[in-house]
Amino acid sequence: MRAAVVYEHGPLGNIVLETSYREPTLRPDWVRLRVGACSVNFHDIFSRRGMPGIKLPLPLIIGSDIAGEVVELGPEARGVAVGDRVLVDPVFPPLGMIGERYDGGRAEFCAAHPAQLVPIPDGLSFEVAASIPSHTRRLIA
Repeated sequence: MRAAVVYEHGPLGNIVLETSYREPTLRPDWVRLRVGACSVNFHDIFSRRGMPGIKLPLPLIIGSDIAGEVVELGPEARGVAVGDRVLVDPVFPPLGMIGERYDGGRAEFCAAHPAQLVPIPDGLSFEVAASIPSHTRRLIA
């Protein structure tokens, strides 16, 4: 799988484009998404640069504002179907923020819990949907 991976914090050049990186682990109650789009936000920049006093798990695929299509269900995943077009709510309380605490969307595939998924209406592009999550969360938080 192609993925933009951060192995160490620092400048933009620390993002490494891998052409055969491991695919995300599919937990029993999670789903695998084919990433359609992943926008850039301030969390991505902070995660790459490193945040003072906060250690992030490295290597890390950054990218927290994600939209894509469900391509695989874990055996215990509920409430979603293969083929669903969704955006990912980036904050999942048990783990934290996707692309910051666990691998995110700057890859061909990512994994998420069904509780994080919001259906995308027909006619709304992945690019537009991926521009919504972090900004909306800030407005309603």
